[in-house]
Amino acid sequence: QFLLGESDVGQNRAEASQRVLAELNPHVVVAAHTGELSEAFLASFQVVVLTESPLEEQLRIGDFCHARGICFIVADAKGLAGQLFCDFGECFVVDDPAEGDPVRAAVQHISQGNPGVVTYMGAEDSRGHLFCDGDLVTFSGVEGMTELNGREPVPVHVLDAFRLEIGDTSSFSPYRCGGLVSQVRLPQVHSYEPLRRALAEPQIQVASPEDLPRSRSLHAAFQALHAFRGEQGRLPRPRAPVDAERVLELARSLVAQEGSLDEDVVRAFASVSAGDLCPMAAVIGALAAQEVLK
Repeated sequence: QFLLGESDVGQNRAEASQRVLAELNPHVVVAAHTGELSEAFLASFQVVVLTESPLEEQLRIGDFCHARGICFIVADAKGLAGQLFCDFGECFVVDDPAEGDPVRAAVQHISQGNPGVVTYMGAEDSRGHLFCDGDLVTFSGVEGMTELNGREPVPVHVLDAFRLEIGDTSSFSPYRCGGLVSQVRLPQVHSYEPLRRALAEPQIQVASPEDLPRSRSLHAAFQALHAFRGEQGRLPRPRAPVDAERVLELARSLVAQEGSLDEDVVRAFASVSAGDLCPMAAVIGALAAQEVLK
């Protein structure tokens, strides 16, 4: 919508958008494909993103991408609601699982014992604990208890804001002075479900637990919208009670537990689902683009 004008009415949207997109960055090749999304065509990509795609097509392409190890994303905005699904395969490695730089602190003392206790100096502007239980740490520049320098990362147990337990140091040399204790972040491996399985058992990300019932209702509403479109060949008419009630009936049939559907949310969603709003498209598009960069 951002890229099109009145002069583009009647043209293929991909071809009309391609011209403007290509001008944004001359170092990126932007090509328009107006043919079938065949397996032969899709096999050459690392990431596939679908939008405004029928559920049957999403399932077909989702199964293919999952089997081939191609990252697969579904992004859609309908009226005032949006959805984003990500399947990055069964073995997706996250090199840096946390935001910000790893924590480092100056060592003040390390006891000889089992477990050994590290006393460190926190930053003046730090609040709370620098480290968390289970964090992995390494040591460098320690004088006296040099056995710690260059060792493999060891897990810690937090005693308070300035003390950590690090395991058995009873056989090490006495600590004299100096040293840094540094947090180590190891890569994490995540496994993603294909769309077909995730639709039945969704893992919905919400800002707070109070938002979960509404999000589950919207999850069912999006599926009901696909069913309505397949049945009627169109989206529900704006503010048409008959269409909204039919979407609600279809949503009820998808929900296993009675009472777990917020019917007002489904009705409101159905009533405005035919609308396309630029701010909603911008938010969902930006989130999808961020996932593509991963």
